[in-house]
Amino acid sequence: MSRRTLALFGGALVLRLALLLYGHLQDLYMAVKYTDVDYDVYSDAAREMAEGHSPFERTTYRYTPVLAFLLLPNIYVHQVFGKLLFVSCDLLVGYVLYRILRLRGLPDTNAVNYCCVWLFHPFSVNISTRGNADSIVVLLVMLSLLLIMRRQLVLSALAYGAAVHFKIYPIIYALAFLVVYLHNFLNGDFRAANAKWLSSCNSSFCFWVQLAGQLNRDRLVFGVVSGGLFVILAAGCYYLYGFQFLYEAYLYHFTRTDNRHNFSVYFYDLYLRYDTPSGFGVGLLAFLPQLTSLVAVSFAYGRDLPFALFALTMVFVIFNKVCTAQYFLWYTAFLPLIFPLTSLRLKWKGLAMIAAWLGGELHWLYWAYHLEMQGVNTFFPLWMAGLAFFSVNVGILATLMRHHSFTPLFRSGQVLHLVPSNRTQLE
Repeated sequence: MSRRTLALFGGALVLRLALLLYGHLQDLYMAVKYTDVDYDVYSDAAREMAEGHSPFERTTYRYTPVLAFLLLPNIYVHQVFGKLLFVSCDLLVGYVLYRILRLRGLPDTNAVNYCCVWLFHPFSVNISTRGNADSIVVLLVMLSLLLIMRRQLVLSALAYGAAVHFKIYPIIYALAFLVVYLHNFLNGDFRAANAKWLSSCNSSFCFWVQLAGQLNRDRLVFGVVSGGLFVILAAGCYYLYGFQFLYEAYLYHFTRTDNRHNFSVYFYDLYLRYDTPSGFGVGLLAFLPQLTSLVAVSFAYGRDLPFALFALTMVFVIFNKVCTAQYFLWYTAFLPLIFPLTSLRLKWKGLAMIAAWLGGELHWLYWAYHLEMQGVNTFFPLWMAGLAFFSVNVGILATLMRHHSFTPLFRSGQVLHLVPSNRTQLE
């Protein structure tokens, strides 16, 4: 790691520490608090745990008890501990991104330049310093990807299982992980011979052989280890806190019909149907376009795993029945991994996409401000702004897909370099 790289990571750390100090002062002297309300929820849950109670005694705590356990130093040491933990995970995400790009053959300078998209992105800086725990989940997902590239199958599966336990949304990556294990860890000669035999065989026996052939060793190990860790953690939490844990941490998110305004295209309809049988049904139906899109993306881009993870996350967020600003962090984390393979340039199209995204968000925030802060009924124009923002996001994703250079993560069992190792500049 060069001095320049160390300096950039050091600058990212200083920026976050400065914002932690600023946030403390804003919390003390201003009516609008810098600290995320979720941080108070985490801390209150940790306090309940410290007193021997269930963390779910704290209303609206809908996370794994592991998070409350990790934040016990908030009670015993200092309230800022959790923020320092989240900032540390935030910076570690940047380091893991750097290692992934280096493994793909990028020179140190290029790798850290792309990492700056994460290290100095307003979302990542703001969300971690305000006390949101999402950087932990993002770190676990990135670790899983890095460990796959290093062929450390069991450790990768453990990281992925922990990520899904911590927050359920990474389950959307499961199919893409299985696709990459099918295509990249089987011997190429065996695959070719097997495909030739199956094409000439018409019996039902061949169908079952083909089906069984999808379950190679790596797929089984990854599935059993990641699923096993998830089950063990869930069983332990269930033993301690019962059905309340299952409902608050997992089931709630499947049945959730949020009546609060948010970026989702479904929010207004769910608001009008809130607490009705039809509202529950519409909330479940909202999963269908999301699910079909996720399956299609997994099969189309699974071999190009970093881009698949980005596209899956963005599809999940923009099609979700609840969408808040912190969700944008989930797909922003993958931008440093996909930028080396895009033909888009910042000038014109790149700037137009950024302007469209910011314009769509600011338009939505304009109506949200009048609703939240001034009490004006702007639900309908707010919903229309949400539809416009949804369209912008779909357009951006389609543009990124169109300009992306599909590059398998592996070739002949080895990580495929984006550039030859003796090159010093990206073309």
